[in-house]
Amino acid sequence: MTKLDDARKDINEIDAQMAELFEKRMQAVEKVIAYKQEQGLPVLDRSRENFVIAHNLQYIKEEKYQDSYKEFLQDIMAISRKYQKTILNQDVVGYQGVEGAFSHIACTHVFSEHKKQRYASFEDVFKAVVDGEIRYGIVPFENSYTGEVGEVLDLLIKYPVYVCKDYDLKISQNLLGIPGAKLEDIRQVYSKDQAIYQSKQFLEGRGYELIPYPNTALAAEYVAKQNDKKKAAIAAKENAELYGLAVLAEDINTSAQNTTRFIIIGRDLQPSGNIFSLAVIVPHKAGALVSAMNIIARHGFNMQSIISRSIKDRPWEYYFYVEIDGNIQKEQEQLLVQELKDVCEEVRILGAYTKESRDEK
Repeated sequence: MTKLDDARKDINEIDAQMAELFEKRMQAVEKVIAYKQEQGLPVLDRSRENFVIAHNLQYIKEEKYQDSYKEFLQDIMAISRKYQKTILNQDVVGYQGVEGAFSHIACTHVFSEHKKQRYASFEDVFKAVVDGEIRYGIVPFENSYTGEVGEVLDLLIKYPVYVCKDYDLKISQNLLGIPGAKLEDIRQVYSKDQAIYQSKQFLEGRGYELIPYPNTALAAEYVAKQNDKKKAAIAAKENAELYGLAVLAEDINTSAQNTTRFIIIGRDLQPSGNIFSLAVIVPHKAGALVSAMNIIARHGFNMQSIISRSIKDRPWEYYFYVEIDGNIQKEQEQLLVQELKDVCEEVRILGAYTKESRDEK
């Protein structure tokens, strides 16, 4: 046995002891969590953390190790905070936008009993899931009329989250104005660009000035605040009651089947389901994508959809998002991923869930 082997043996023994102590520390953290839940205290107590660092550094006799041990303590406490958040926020879900937005409406349908936290952007929702601020996030993934939400697809690739459920929300766009306004009074119409596009047939030939707004609910709120008969918003009916507006025209979306599919994201991959999704990057050569598709087919899976997206900072290169019918078990997942890696540059499982029939809103 070499000196290196001896050193590694010592490290292995020490790691085993540290693992046992880590479990004991986390069990003590759980007691802290219980107390904070009872008292309504925040996760972060900076003064306590500073005290722990200063106090524990006294145990390090070798001065050359103190900076490293300080960093070690900071990492341990960051892990503790993240774990506390995941426990304290078990019943909190997040969505992008404001109250009355379609994301909020979908969130209310799926998580009627949960606390809800709103965020300014889709990326903020993803970050909140990763950081443990919320247990789940709900974001729009695709619309039956306007297609997929590219930004959300990119974020799904960027962050270590998984799709664990989906929800189809029937979208009813409506023209909302202040009480007493009539269609002939309207001159400006405010709404999110997708909502304007979805209502294109109704809007054509009316001479309205179409003004994009970040969110349908924000557009309704703006019109209410302006209290101007010439201004209207395209939004859900819920916003009429929420902001004291009148419905000037109902169901103005061009497609009667206008539906937005939302995905629910979480930190954990579900062990099974009748749908799973993955992302692959194939080499830029003839037949590479076909080879990947053949492997999926050989495992007996049917591809429900495939979407290509350009890779940021890699001009003319693409990744492919694939949704597949089937219940992928762990062993089968490992085998499929391993075979795909033989013909792909990158492979990542993005989620597994059970697709159920949805009640239309």
